[in-house]
Amino acid sequence: MTAPPAGTFDGQSSSYTYEPPTQSKSRPVLLIVLAVVAALVIGGGAWAATRMLGGGGDQPASALPEETAAYIRLDIDPQVGQKIAAVRFFEGLDDEVLDALNGDDIRAQAFEWMAEEDEAFAAINYEEDIEPWLGDRMALGLVPNGSDEPYFGIALQVKDEEAADAGLTKLQEATNASGEASEGGLDWYFHGDYAVLTTTDAVTTMQDKTEAGTLADKDTFREDMDALGDEGVLSAWVDAEPLATLADSPIAAQSLDSAAGMDPSGALGSMSGTSQLAEEMATGRFAASLRFSENSIELSGVTRGIDGLGVDGDDSGQLILGLPEDTVGAFSLEHGDQFVAEGYKMLKEQFPEDAAEAESQAAEAGFTLPDDIQTLVGSSLVLSVGPGVLDLQNDPENFEAWEIAYRSETDTAAAEDLLTRVLDLTGEPELDQLLIRDTSDGVLTLGVSQSYVDAVAADGGLGDKATFQAAVPNAGDADSVFYVNVNSFEHLYLSEIPEDEGRDALELLAAVGYSASSDADGNGDFTLRFVADE
Repeated sequence: MTAPPAGTFDGQSSSYTYEPPTQSKSRPVLLIVLAVVAALVIGGGAWAATRMLGGGGDQPASALPEETAAYIRLDIDPQVGQKIAAVRFFEGLDDEVLDALNGDDIRAQAFEWMAEEDEAFAAINYEEDIEPWLGDRMALGLVPNGSDEPYFGIALQVKDEEAADAGLTKLQEATNASGEASEGGLDWYFHGDYAVLTTTDAVTTMQDKTEAGTLADKDTFREDMDALGDEGVLSAWVDAEPLATLADSPIAAQSLDSAAGMDPSGALGSMSGTSQLAEEMATGRFAASLRFSENSIELSGVTRGIDGLGVDGDDSGQLILGLPEDTVGAFSLEHGDQFVAEGYKMLKEQFPEDAAEAESQAAEAGFTLPDDIQTLVGSSLVLSVGPGVLDLQNDPENFEAWEIAYRSETDTAAAEDLLTRVLDLTGEPELDQLLIRDTSDGVLTLGVSQSYVDAVAADGGLGDKATFQAAVPNAGDADSVFYVNVNSFEHLYLSEIPEDEGRDALELLAAVGYSASSDADGNGDFTLRFVADE
């Protein structure tokens, strides 16, 4: 079922002034998207305190075409376990925020906010025109069509198709200032439990494509989402190669120009347009979800077939597991020497002249690229920060308080020789005396605090610490790990935060952890976790 031809959407707003380049007619479509997204995002907290348990039914991928190459989904009524776990993270919010989350339907309030931004929305009665049919899930899908302007579809879960058609028609009429049909105006079709919003010129094609096959039935999508697991509150999926054509769009060009302006090296500016960048990076797929676990909020994802990211992952030192228990923060990398080799290879292929010049300059100084970098990085490295750094503000010249250390599992003799030659180039021999080295355990350890170098070189128990395990549950198998023990330094900032700005909520945060792994085929996974206090 398709709505009557839509008009152009150029109604005037009292405060909204931005017009996308060459596409001013799409403004009200954007407003509708913002209204729905805002409603669902804000409503995302409501289920944590008030909604009935649920989470079943089809996902919006079942209403978008199989050719969809980018998909982002939002669900304000996820699985039961997600709801129960989420309650813990809302307990620390201040009363005003909790009152908002406990509202009967925060989506109604979001619609009122949109009415304040555009007079057209004032003609819509949320209780009569929207609430009876709007479900709990939505998704935005982009469908490449061979040009730099893809088809798009916004799949909204509906509880009553007839009411949804009437409500969308009323919204369409309210935002149609000219009363004339337009190819870029809003249109929609129904598929399963969803209304899919798109433009008038694309609605027939999008509906035909959906009838021919949906994203939910696509093998790669289904396999990636199965590997991802629970889709949580928010999830996304991207297939990079079909999206390459979008790199020539005005928005992408503007983004690259902005990035080049902030790049002091000029590397981005030297690239011949976004097409080259897209061609180099347009490989593989990506899927991620934002979800709650028993004691954490996590962003988890998987990658598939990403060129240049895969290494032969043999066993390595996993040096981070042996750091002191009181470690404040740490970053580790396994197989770093292989990653350096792969990264340098890609860089050399992309910028051969720059790489040749760098190699020549390094050779003149007695060094070899990328070999010497690989020596310093080694097969396992960790950068560690101890609690002593928290006292530096009181005595910054006390080198014993500089509890920062670097460890690398490498050829220690070659690494020490390399360090000596590097420090000689500075012309300041005192730097070599300042740097403390320890290779007693067969691993190179560097620092400026003797006591901390000794502590890091000893066999500590960070890997067995409950907070670390909660933040990085798979550290022993990860290629890279980032860990921060927030409890170690929260006393430095909590007292500065007024109680009415969420101090209690911040005090709940115990640690932050990130881990990532990949195999030789470029398939990998990653997890970012925010862990609550016990």
